[in-house]
Amino acid sequence: MPGTSISTACRPKPKRLSTPFRPIRSNMKKIFLLCLLFTAALTACQKDEGPAPGERPEERLSAALSAYKAQLISSPFGWKATLYPEGGGGYNFMFTFKEDDRVLMTSDINASAATPMETTYRLKTMQRPSLLFDTYSYLHILSDPDPDVIGGDVGAGKYSDFEFSFTEVTPDVITLTGNIMGSRMVLTRATQADAESFIAGITASAQTFSNLSRFTSYFRRLTIGTNTFDLNLDLNNRIITFMYFEGDVARTFSTSFSYTAGGMLLQEPFAAAGVSILSFDAVQYNAAGNLFNLTVGGAAATIQEAARPVRVDVQAARNFHNAGSDYWASPGGFTINGVPDAHNLRALPNFFQIGYWAKYDVFQNREYDLLGFLLLNAAGNALELTYGIAAAPTFTSDGRIVYSVLGTLGTIPESHRVAVTATLQQWADTQGYYLIRTSETTADLVSARDGKAWLPLFR
Repeated sequence: MPGTSISTACRPKPKRLSTPFRPIRSNMKKIFLLCLLFTAALTACQKDEGPAPGERPEERLSAALSAYKAQLISSPFGWKATLYPEGGGGYNFMFTFKEDDRVLMTSDINASAATPMETTYRLKTMQRPSLLFDTYSYLHILSDPDPDVIGGDVGAGKYSDFEFSFTEVTPDVITLTGNIMGSRMVLTRATQADAESFIAGITASAQTFSNLSRFTSYFRRLTIGTNTFDLNLDLNNRIITFMYFEGDVARTFSTSFSYTAGGMLLQEPFAAAGVSILSFDAVQYNAAGNLFNLTVGGAAATIQEAARPVRVDVQAARNFHNAGSDYWASPGGFTINGVPDAHNLRALPNFFQIGYWAKYDVFQNREYDLLGFLLLNAAGNALELTYGIAAAPTFTSDGRIVYSVLGTLGTIPESHRVAVTATLQQWADTQGYYLIRTSETTADLVSARDGKAWLPLFR
């Protein structure tokens, strides 16, 4: 029964996790960065292509840098640019480069970045001729290691760059590659109209998409003629995910996006069911109908909320559960009616996150899962699992997972009891949950009752 204290020989004791903190990103990112640095070191030892007869290498490089600078300052209305950090997302900039090595920039990274900022730049030969933004600017904000600045990862920000190598150059388009993270930035020669309204138009588009917060259901459905797709639009990180089927196989496709004056542009096109999507255009929010009207490839389309997915992957919940092994984390418990952390878990003393363990243990011959509450220890340098909610899962033929609460493990602090009880009651909803896998490292348990409650999970 709910509230029963489960006592087993191997599991009820407080547990200290061997990993002090579980980062949002895997260690593969660190390995990737080390590989980049190692590759850069090797590249530094390689010889450049030989100079022309009678020309010294330094003369050739100096001439190249001069030519690049001449091109940068040659555009009277500056350059519009889109930056795709290695960590995902697409961000727009306007640059006006000056002869005195100063650059005026605006951006859509946040509201304040629409205000022009003057900073400095340099052209320098590193492994390749490079463009360096060498004083703190809007570009640097994307790399800020403090997560409170732009919402990036601790110590890495959005895995972006502010030093770039010239990759490809034409008279009107310059393609750059980040020297450390490998971000991609494309500069396009701006017109007078761009100089006057590029960032303003993009900011207005971002404001239109902010109306997605008016959707209180998890599922967002894109309809183009007779084709329908479930969408996950992560506006904070500027990543869009399409969920669809190929035959009976569930698929997901994720890519970064950048805002445009009329909607958004995908970094990579999505193609399925005879439909190809590179952009959302002419996007307008219809407040009366609480939906978005737009065009996709010239065809009329809508985005609106829904109570259930277009099609349920009936094996998803069971496959997710059977994978077991490591735990999944949720930073703030359930989102309800569009409100994250609806039970105010983050306000609990020492609360860090929820951990979800499939097949945690067996009680009275019933295998159960655990929602464990992970708290910071007294020293503040590690996590401890001191209590949790145990529930036995049942899998239905229509793809739902239904949890029957067996009781609790450990001792729940009195100051936590109200929030824990509310979480328990939500988890025990008799209609159960759909398991929506959004990537290899993220998933959501979504209420099958009405789609208005979900538990976001990552690993």
